[in-house]
Amino acid sequence: EFARAGGGHEGDPNACLLFVPHSITTMTVRRLCLLSAITLIASSCSPGEGKVAYVGANLWDGTGARAISNAVVLVAGTRIEAIGSADLVMVPRGAEIVDVNGKWIVPGLIDGNAHTKRWMLPHFLRHGVTAIRDAGGQRDSILALRNDVATGAVLGPRIYSAGAPIDVAPAASPIAEGVRTPVDARRAVGNRRLNGATHVMLSPRIRDDLFRAIMDEADALNLPVAAHLGRVDAVSAASGGLHSIEHLSGIVEATSSNRASLLAAHQDFTGGWIAFLAGWASLDSSRLENTVRRLRQTNVALVPTLVHQRAYHTLDQQESDVVGLTPAAAADLALPAYVTRTAFNPAVVRRLASGFPMQQLFVRRFHASGGLVVAGSGAPSPYLVPGQSLHEELAMLVSSGLTPTEALTAATLSAARLLGSDSIGVLQSGTVADFLILNANPLSDIANIANIDRVVFRGTAYAPNDLRQ
Repeated sequence: EFARAGGGHEGDPNACLLFVPHSITTMTVRRLCLLSAITLIASSCSPGEGKVAYVGANLWDGTGARAISNAVVLVAGTRIEAIGSADLVMVPRGAEIVDVNGKWIVPGLIDGNAHTKRWMLPHFLRHGVTAIRDAGGQRDSILALRNDVATGAVLGPRIYSAGAPIDVAPAASPIAEGVRTPVDARRAVGNRRLNGATHVMLSPRIRDDLFRAIMDEADALNLPVAAHLGRVDAVSAASGGLHSIEHLSGIVEATSSNRASLLAAHQDFTGGWIAFLAGWASLDSSRLENTVRRLRQTNVALVPTLVHQRAYHTLDQQESDVVGLTPAAAADLALPAYVTRTAFNPAVVRRLASGFPMQQLFVRRFHASGGLVVAGSGAPSPYLVPGQSLHEELAMLVSSGLTPTEALTAATLSAARLLGSDSIGVLQSGTVADFLILNANPLSDIANIANIDRVVFRGTAYAPNDLRQ
């Protein structure tokens, strides 16, 4: 009757066609229609029920577009339903409105290199890190932790894990898996694919024959490979298909005229690392430029972790926000024990500092050449507090020549590209609702990334102090 009376037409969402069996009375039909009408009216009066609209902030969405003022971010559940300037995004009736006038909204940060442990998770979140590209941990525990976070059993950043790093047997680290032959190496890569690892991480002691077997198997399984290089130099590894270089490793070995002895030093993990760090001071800038050019021909990404490198030559000067750290965390960050365990004595520490400007020069030239630079901290060792150390990394990228916007991109869009994800690192309609509400503009001063008002993660807003507790 509604349709015959002209109350609707084909395609009209308000039109309906009712087929009523003869056994149903007229009174029943009237009651059903009345109930349907009430339900329709109630739902149309509150289309925003359960949604949250953050209104009035300056928005930097991470896509490369210019920041916009007086923005609206409409969150429905764990995702962004609509985003943009207030004159383009309508706030639906019934939505909760959160006034963030004058503040800044940016995507949640991604730490591109960290060795994740359970105690670290709340520290990451309170510093605005909503995703982690894990650089390797004990196989069972790190994958279990990743699954606990994914299911919501544990509150923590999204974890993209490599599982255990692959090392030469016997492994130098208790968290690594040692392999002896190319067959073992291929099997290790296959196991990571079966366990759901998002990438493979290699230790610096990996030999060339093992490296080639790993790259071949990973390519067949479409699994990216990252490496803390040592016995294979950066140019050789990148030419062999390496996806990303961690800690600027392999650069000195590819650039120095003392290449053979440096490569040999990596048969011992700590000895090779000290030789690598010390080698930067003697590099020639023109040879370094040639290394940049050769790497750019391969499209390898760079995760420099400058804060991690600097920590080794400032071990006697570290001052970090350690409030609320658990006994396990304190043990991880215990400097005297770390120095004793790794042979980073005062004489070694002084020798390493002189090479740091050359590391910054390399990052500046690699970025200027168009290379993909991703921000990562390398936390927790040595004495790198999760989350806080990523803020320090962003400051170091700026001091190395990147603009604040470029540094922030290195911890959002670029990191997401390295992970192969299009749902994090940017804020768009349909992406996950992971973003930071800041009290000041990070594009004018990168230090403002630490001035966090709220962390919105999976659509829920948290105050940093709540996460600290």
